[in-house]
Amino acid sequence: MQILRVSQLQKYYGAKLILDEVSLGLNRGDRAALVGENGVGKSTLARLMLRQEAAERGDIWLLPDAQVAYLPQEVRAPARQTVGNYIEARLGELHKLRDRLHELEERMGEGGDLDALLDEYGRLQERFEARGGYTLDSRIEQIFAGLSLQHIQPERSMRSLSGGEQTRVGLAALLLAAPDLLILDEPTNHLDFAGLAWLEDYLSAYPHALLMITHDRRFINRLATCILDLSAVTRSLTTYHGNYDDYLAQRQAQYESQVDAYHAQLNQMKALRTRIKKETHGHRRPKRPDDGDKWIKFTAEQQVARTVGKAVRSAKTQLQQLEAKALENPRHVWHIEFDFDPLPLASQEPLRLDELALRFGSLQLFAGANAVLRKGERVALVAPNGGGKTSLLRLIAGEMKPSQGSVIIMPGAALGYLDQTGAAFDESQNIVDLLREISPDSPDSLLTLLHRSGLFRDAHLAGKSVAELSLGQRRKLGLACLIHSRANLLLLDEPTNHLDLMSLEALERALLDFPGAILAATHDRAFIDKVATTIWRLRDGRLIVEPT
Repeated sequence: MQILRVSQLQKYYGAKLILDEVSLGLNRGDRAALVGENGVGKSTLARLMLRQEAAERGDIWLLPDAQVAYLPQEVRAPARQTVGNYIEARLGELHKLRDRLHELEERMGEGGDLDALLDEYGRLQERFEARGGYTLDSRIEQIFAGLSLQHIQPERSMRSLSGGEQTRVGLAALLLAAPDLLILDEPTNHLDFAGLAWLEDYLSAYPHALLMITHDRRFINRLATCILDLSAVTRSLTTYHGNYDDYLAQRQAQYESQVDAYHAQLNQMKALRTRIKKETHGHRRPKRPDDGDKWIKFTAEQQVARTVGKAVRSAKTQLQQLEAKALENPRHVWHIEFDFDPLPLASQEPLRLDELALRFGSLQLFAGANAVLRKGERVALVAPNGGGKTSLLRLIAGEMKPSQGSVIIMPGAALGYLDQTGAAFDESQNIVDLLREISPDSPDSLLTLLHRSGLFRDAHLAGKSVAELSLGQRRKLGLACLIHSRANLLLLDEPTNHLDLMSLEALERALLDFPGAILAATHDRAFIDKVATTIWRLRDGRLIVEPT
């Protein structure tokens, strides 16, 4: 059964084209992953599906009475709203169905048109059951445990929760509501390994339609039945069937086909130009006997001229048609490169932790942490949510003081810290001015850096302030700042969060070639497998060093 159908959708913001001729369909049971560069229009497409915005052209059809729910990247709850009230507000349809069923039960007991009452009761009961209404209490316990929310009481204010906890409460509410179409925007950003595994298991059995906007390749591989690729060049959507591995294979085959088509067209155009030149300048008239008949000679020459002219005109027409539809060289398509050029790092052990401990009141996050980060190492720092990853990075960066022990950073180690949210940026500051404060450079050099970092495809972006950037653009700006600072000791807090897949893969390539030392707090399993040489695991208040 089809839940959603989008046809020929076109969307502008002012004069800027965001979406062009976008079409897609989602059936019950489909699990689609929407991918594309940061700022390409993925969230815009989601808002259009939710009727929060209107398109200039095209149609969006939704199954009558179908419920659509959306989890944004950042959940913002009203002031003073409790966790319990937040959950209740998002279960509104279930409560309405339950109340109507009770009302119908009472009316059937009073008599009346029993056939009509039974017909409506049967339809609503089926819907209530499909929404998980009869198992709501047990599902609340299951979902809160799976998302590590058991410690949060219903009477707590949403505003008292951390950003990650608010997002997980928002996700829990949507899973409880079980809408016909569930749209999740970066649902894995605030989940640890246990939470990721639980959510994958839960969504793999989700009976309705699911649309995921995510960069998590393992998550996509485990769940997706199709990939919806939104192009930043054409602003159109291409559907690939299968999971992420299937998508990569299909995309590679498509790329190779485009390269072959491009070279075939070049060869055809070259052959036509050679033919035109040869026919126009190199044709020799055929030798005829000199019989003295000038009329016959003139007629033969005219016939040759007509034949040559016809061939030249045909070749020119073919060449013009090819030039009018000239293919772009696929190998020249713009791509992202994070081009790190750090200062030389002389020390072989630029960072050492010596009996490090951190306590907040009676809460001991960790103690007795001893570790050495060596030149050339790429360490993945992993821990459950609330386990102290960000706190440890902030201690090393000097933003916090340890309760005990010390952080030793060797002379010559230039530390660069990428925080998780970009909160250190001045919201009002122009992005080029921000880079210039780190290290003076020419505007052209800074714009080139932003362009290579995937942040400057929009010609107007250089004039924007930090406040005008999306979460993904802030991430890329943070990486551009690290590159510009020439830091040789990198502290990265969830570096792949909010990045599109193209940028994520570019970052991995850059970090694999990074000559300094890297400590990255991350839950991205594919990133760890590809980049990490060592794992530091915070578990039960201790720091454990493990080889990969």
